[in-house]
Amino acid sequence: MREELTRSCCAWALILVVLAPATEAWRSFKVILTDVDFEANDKIVDIDVSLQNESGDSKLSIIIKTFEDIEDVQLVVDVGLETDKGNFSTLINRTLNFCKLLKQRNSDPLVRGIYEDLLKHGNLFKECPIRSGTYSLSNYKVDEEMLPSFLPEAKFRFGLVILKPKSGMIVRSTIHGRIDKSKGFDNLKRFSLG
Repeated sequence: MREELTRSCCAWALILVVLAPATEAWRSFKVILTDVDFEANDKIVDIDVSLQNESGDSKLSIIIKTFEDIEDVQLVVDVGLETDKGNFSTLINRTLNFCKLLKQRNSDPLVRGIYEDLLKHGNLFKECPIRSGTYSLSNYKVDEEMLPSFLPEAKFRFGLVILKPKSGMIVRSTIHGRIDKSKGFDNLKRFSLG
């Protein structure tokens, strides 16, 4: 009896070990990027952006060439969900000192978490001043696990302005996308009540 119980427990443990990584791949939704618009101050930076949408995955790649050292950098972050066609309701609107964000680990945990996720996919700025050179982000895919599970199925806009406080805009970009719950495990549309 004891030997049978041990075999049964080992079998369940093996099933959990084998299936646990597969269950982490299921998301309650997918983030699909649909468009990237940007404008860069060509005296300070040159930017090349590409967006690929293949088999339900959106991957963003960026190459940034800075022509000068940049001492002080501010970020203006704006995130909105579409409420009516073409109209967005702002969820987040923040102005941050990027250099402070890099130096102080406890400053703005949300933006810092997103930036640390970006760092896993390329060689981006890790200190201030930002030195002249080439930086990149390769095949970045949004980690849906970092986002709150209660996000509605909707279109969204992510706006980012990078600027030097005394000299003006360095980069202005807007990323459009949608949150698609039909791709998730728990939220298949066939089970939808509405």
